[in-house]
Amino acid sequence: SIWNREIGMQFRFEAFNLLNNSNFGFPNRVVFTGAADNEAPLSTAGIISSTVSTSRQLQIALRATF
Repeated sequence: SIWNREIGMQFRFEAFNLLNNSNFGFPNRVVFTGAADNEAPLSTAGIISSTVSTSRQLQIALRATF
């Protein structure tokens, strides 16, 4: 009969990049624009402006089966 069914609950916790390791992108490799022989280096030379991977992500779920 339909009244003898089992009811269950499942709790899930998932973590991605739990230790929050940073994977940086490549630095800006443009140092000079080539406009003049005596120009100063660009202020953005060598700056890392992005990461390759995402930061720490946590998710929880509750699943009910019946």
